[in-house]
Amino acid sequence: MMEIYFKDIKSQTLQKLDQIKSGSWINIENATVEDLNFVKEITNLNYSDLEDVLDVHELPRIERKEDAVILFVRDAQFVNKDKDISTTPLTIITTSKYIITISISRIQTIRFLINNGFDFSTTQRSKFLINVLLNISKNYTKGVKNINNSIEYQKDKLERITNADILKLIENEEILSDYIAALDPMKIVFEAIEKGKYIPLYSYDEDLIEDMIISMRQSVGICSTNLKSIKSLRESYQIIFTNNLNRTIKLLTSVTVFLTIPTMIASFFGMNVLIPFSDNNLTFVSVVLISLLFSGAFFIFFINKKY
Repeated sequence: MMEIYFKDIKSQTLQKLDQIKSGSWINIENATVEDLNFVKEITNLNYSDLEDVLDVHELPRIERKEDAVILFVRDAQFVNKDKDISTTPLTIITTSKYIITISISRIQTIRFLINNGFDFSTTQRSKFLINVLLNISKNYTKGVKNINNSIEYQKDKLERITNADILKLIENEEILSDYIAALDPMKIVFEAIEKGKYIPLYSYDEDLIEDMIISMRQSVGICSTNLKSIKSLRESYQIIFTNNLNRTIKLLTSVTVFLTIPTMIASFFGMNVLIPFSDNNLTFVSVVLISLLFSGAFFIFFINKKY
């Protein structure tokens, strides 16, 4: 799906166009090969420069191709109904005429810009690019914070864990690993942009880029810390499960011993042969008392042994 927008300095809202014109923003979601061929035609890029746009596992990087700059990033993204966070690729291309955003899915950062607008024009490509990167940085910060809160919550309910908690822990671990895999190369990309080799920057823009780099470093550090916490939680879960299993086995063993003793005694007196005291009316009561006596003795023995 392709959308074309334009906004000049005097306009308050984005204007949606039917045809592209110089200074417009072209947004392509759920990109296809046909979309890449269209971009190739209006930018004079080679198809080989664009084919990585469709790679779901593409890592962040930045390239210059003549007068065009191609930026591959990954955005923190809500991916299911439970609002668990992962990452999805986003490609931003700036040329002397257009700024183009291409993604293989629906990017929330882009939809936020479209729905809420911005206070600069689409001809200010550097500001547009930095604004997109700033929102992506905020999404990572928010995602890391949500996962950190989830881990802290699981620490508090360590004694009453469920299978759902374990699945959530594994899910958070995968997301954090995905974050680190995206944030490390993105930090390098931002540092390259900060040097001003790819897009012109003003002093205010440089400060924003520096703040984003610091934010990404902090996010990577928090992700690493949370991964260690998850590993510690998994080990704690394993210890708790093992301890609970041992307690259950002890209980079942004790119950088995208590039931085995009266069963054995009753079996002896239940034989279809002549046995002592068979004519005594108190034999049944005596058998029950003997069974209780032996079971009680074993119970006291287990108590003393703290079994």
